[in-house]
Formats: sequence, structure tokens, C-alpha cells
Amino acid sequence: MTRRQCDLKQLAIENIIVAGLVFFAAVLPRTLLPSAGTSQIAVLWPAAGVGLAAALLLGWRITPGIFLPFALSGLLADFPWVYGVLSPLGLCVAVMACALLLRKAGFDPGLKSIKDIVSLAFGSVTLMGAAGFWSANCLLLAGKLSPAGLGTVSVFFASAYAGGAMVVTPALLLIASGRLSPSRIGSQNLKLGVAQLGLVLLSTWIVFSSGDNQPAGLSLAAYLPFPFVLWAALSGGMAMGSLAILCATFFAAYYTGSGLGPFAGEGALGGILQLQAFIGILSATGLLIGSGTESLWRERRLQSEAAVRKAELERLKAQVNPHFLFNCLTAIHSLIRTDGMAAEEGLTSLSSLLRKSLDVAKHPLIPLGEELEIIRETLRLQKMRFEEGLEWSVAADNEAETFRVPPMLLQPLVENAVKHGVCDGFGRVDVTAVVNAGDLLVKVRNTAPEGCDPAGWGESVGLASVRARVEESCPAGSGVEFSKTPDGWIQALVRIKPVV
Repeated sequence: MTRRQCDLKQLAIENIIVAGLVFFAAVLPRTLLPSAGTSQIAVLWPAAGVGLAAALLLGWRITPGIFLPFALSGLLADFPWVYGVLSPLGLCVAVMACALLLRKAGFDPGLKSIKDIVSLAFGSVTLMGAAGFWSANCLLLAGKLSPAGLGTVSVFFASAYAGGAMVVTPALLLIASGRLSPSRIGSQNLKLGVAQLGLVLLSTWIVFSSGDNQPAGLSLAAYLPFPFVLWAALSGGMAMGSLAILCATFFAAYYTGSGLGPFAGEGALGGILQLQAFIGILSATGLLIGSGTESLWRERRLQSEAAVRKAELERLKAQVNPHFLFNCLTAIHSLIRTDGMAAEEGLTSLSSLLRKSLDVAKHPLIPLGEELEIIRETLRLQKMRFEEGLEWSVAADNEAETFRVPPMLLQPLVENAVKHGVCDGFGRVDVTAVVNAGDLLVKVRNTAPEGCDPAGWGESVGLASVRARVEESCPAGSGVEFSKTPDGWIQALVRIKPVV
């Protein structure tokens, strides 16, 4: 089977699955309310939400899977064929246009931010609402609606489409992203979520299952499920908040469509407007609070990860500093018996060096120039130990001097270069730093005896700490490489990417 055939097969499967889901959602209101008659307009039409979710996830190629079930459900409801074609066509155009505009605006189908929720709500109300007015005019064109009833029926259609999109689309997008799976929610949260959904259903049933002969103004009682929806969103984030909204709105729509509940006594237009306000307030508030809860979770997780990384960096620094101090004291100790004056100067230099090291260690990043000053002091101390046997140089261009690096990062490399570079009392260590294509390149080179292999150096305490600190505190792409040059020098190359 060719790649094109595989693509066509995949496309056909996607359209068939979407068509089945859209058709089921389209006929669901009529199935639940058979006594309303085939021409009854549903107070909440979930098919619009299913179609919008499919368009957001799969794009324009899913158009047949949206339009055909829209048209088929209208024809099966005994509407005229003119309406059965034009109304689904307008709704399909609105769905695809809404998906296109949301993607252009940077909409994330995973609903990762409050901006995504606001964009989805705005698109649902405007474009889905416009499709509702189009459908009412198509009904007028088909001769099934008088001009006097156009305004009321337009509101009915617009509310049904917009409500279906606001309620169903977020739930489907969360399912597609895997955030509504039991494993993602967790067993403890799942048990709490089930209890919360039970309270949402119970409170909605209490309010909406009663008759329509309620005192005026009692429609505020419809918001009894509101605190339970908020509780679900606060404790379970978007996942449980979306499920709670879905349960509350479907129960409310079912009983309102059956002529029950606090909105049934408000008249046809008043009842649908109140129900739409109920759906809008419940959906927007629940989703926004759920998104805010997840943002708080992400912030706490990032803070926890940052604390772990900081502790790890402190541990790495703690490994390097005693190692560095031991090497300096060893260098001074070797001078005590042979040159007391040099040893005294060495202690003074060590004191100054430690003071600088403590100062720079307080900051996460310092200019490379400050790091190089510490390295120069270190090499001067080593020079006292080896006298004429050690030659060294430290050089950096102006741009490299200001490049910010973690403090004491290069120190173990220089100590390692001295350790392996001075053979039989003689050797040389060179440190150079340049900025190339935005990256800082630091080379620490030293002479080495024959047979010296740098491959295993990375496992030592100091060099392993350098490698780990580069990985932990420098941008991706940074690293340390050890190699042996053709002329017999050993080289440690540190590459640090700039912070974006």
C-alpha cells in the first residue's frame, strides 16, 4: 500500500469516526425528549461542540465528517430538504471558520492557559451564534417559520449552538490531550471527583426536576450546583471542572426542555435566555478557575524543581570548593621548608583568592572576567610551587570577558591541567576564551606526557562536577569535551550557549 493510499485510508477512518460522533450528538436531544416532537428546537445542541472539537484537532480535512451528519440529522427530523442542506452548510462553515480563527490566534487545543479558554468562549458565542441566526433564516426560507417568530427562533438556535460548543468542546479537547484519563487524574482525586460529580448531579436534579409553578424570582435557585462545580474545578483542575460543567448543563438542559425547572415558567424566550446565561456563567467560571488551579500547580511544580536544582548545584559547588582549597594548601605546604617568604606570600594570595571565591559564589552567574581573575590567582599560587617549571597564560576577548557563567566553573579544569600538564617539574597551561556565533568557547590546554589519555578524566570529582554544573545551569546545547590535539596537547573545550 502506497503512502497516498495510507493517507486516504486514515482520512476516511477519521471522517467516519467523527461523523458517527457528530450524528449521535445531533440526535441525542431528540432521543432524550421524544415527546417534544421532531420539529422541536433543542435547548442545547452538543453536535456543534463535537464538530468544533473535531475541527480544532483535525483541521479542514474533517469537513465531510461534520457536514454530512449535520444534514442527515436535519432530514431525519422531517425538516424540508432546503433547510436540511443550507442550515448544516452554514453551521459547518461557522465551525471551520471558528477553528481557523482560533488557530490563527495561537489557540492551544490542550487548553493550557486562560487565553485559550477566553478565545474558545468568544468564538463559540460569536460564530456559533451567527450560525444559529443563519439556521433560523433557513427555516424561514423553507416556509416552516413565520417572520414574526424569526427573532425568538434565532435566539433558540444561537443559544443551542453556542451552549453546545462551550460545554462539549472543552471536555473533548481535554479527553484528546489525555488529561481526563483516570491514570492522569489519579485514584485519590478520582474518588473525590466522583463524589463531587454526584453532588453536582444531585443538586441539579433537586433544582431542575421540579415543576414550573415556582414563585417569581426563584430562578436564582438554579445556581445551587454552582459551588460544587467550583469545588471540582479548585481541587481537580480543568479535568474535573469540565466534567462537572458537562453534568450540570446537560441535566439543566434536559429538564428545561421537558418544561421543568426554574426557567420553564419564564416563557419560551425568557427561559432560553436564562438557561444560556446559566450555561455561560457556569462554563466560563468553572473553566477559568480550573485553569487558574492548574497554573498554580505548574508554578508549585516549577518551584519544587528549581529548589531541587538549586540543592544539586550547591552540592556540586560543595564538591569543588574543598578540592580547590586542598590543592592550594598543598602548593603552599611545599614552599614552607624551602622558601618561607614565598609561603607567606602564598597564604596572603590564598586569603585574597578565597575572599573572591566566596564573593562570586553568592551569585548564580558572574562575568567570565571575574572567573578568569580567580584562575590567574590560582595559577600564580601554582607558579610558586613549581617555580620555573610552570608556564601559563590566560587570555579572553572583550565580548568573552562580559559573558556570564556559573562561578567557579572553570577552576577544576585549570587544576586538572596543572596536575597533568606539569611532568617532571615542567609544563605549560593556556586558557583562552572567545565568543563565536553567540556561543562562549573556553579552551583549557596543557602539555602532557606520552600515553596520557583524557577519556577517563570526566569521572573525577572535579571534572564530573564541571560537566554536571554545565548541564544543570547552562542552556541546552552547552557542554564540555576533552580531547588530545595532534601536537600532543590535552584540551578541555567548554561551550556555553547564551541565555535567551
